[in-house]
Amino acid sequence: MYPILFKIGNFAVYSYGVIIAFSIFLVSFLILQRGGKEGLSEEILLNVIFLIVISGLFGARLLHILVHFSYYFRHPLEVIAIRHGGMAVQGGVIFGLAAGILFLRRTNLPTLMVLDLLALYFPLGQAIGRLGCFLNGCCYGKETNFFLSVRFPFDNVSRHPTQIYYCLSNLFVFLILFFLWKGKRKNGTILLIYFMLYSISRYGIDFLRGNLEPLFLSLYPTQVISFFIFLIAGGFFIFQIIRGNCHSDNIPG
Repeated sequence: MYPILFKIGNFAVYSYGVIIAFSIFLVSFLILQRGGKEGLSEEILLNVIFLIVISGLFGARLLHILVHFSYYFRHPLEVIAIRHGGMAVQGGVIFGLAAGILFLRRTNLPTLMVLDLLALYFPLGQAIGRLGCFLNGCCYGKETNFFLSVRFPFDNVSRHPTQIYYCLSNLFVFLILFFLWKGKRKNGTILLIYFMLYSISRYGIDFLRGNLEPLFLSLYPTQVISFFIFLIAGGFFIFQIIRGNCHSDNIPG
């Protein structure tokens, strides 16, 4: 745990913010690079990336506050203390995606193709961001004697390093999507598979979280969100397969 990288006078530079900024820069660079190879407008991609980042940060902070509402109700000034950490990835993805779709529908770019491109690198950015969570000491796990456990300075027990679990699972999702990108696929497939894989990993790892409060049937709010995201994405994925098969049946042999 290393929340503060260094200080300039009384101004502290937090590791969480630096790593989040680095992940945004790296993912944006990779999206622009890959988008150029696909013949997509760099100017429009820059605009949609900027909009998604701003909307995503707002959504991530908003959902984090709602999930931990009791804490922020008691400490209202912490709502604006973003440098201390506190982002809910699901909120960022939902708000960012919604803003991206609304923007792309006003351009001449293929919406689903661009969303696939964004979804390809989302998990890589999430993986890097989770390292920021680990250094910051947030999103920690339950007490355990598991051999991979870690001990944070804020308590005297060993805990699951759920931040690292998230990081590794997101890297795994990225590798799968990167492999699928090179094959033949329908536009929108990468996006839907991303949502399904991410929802599964998030749902499972959240059982090990130590700082979430159950919401429904002993499930955490993030798990409930993951459940519905998986259902929606899975439904669209099945519909896409059925529609593809129907179109294939109509093609004369």
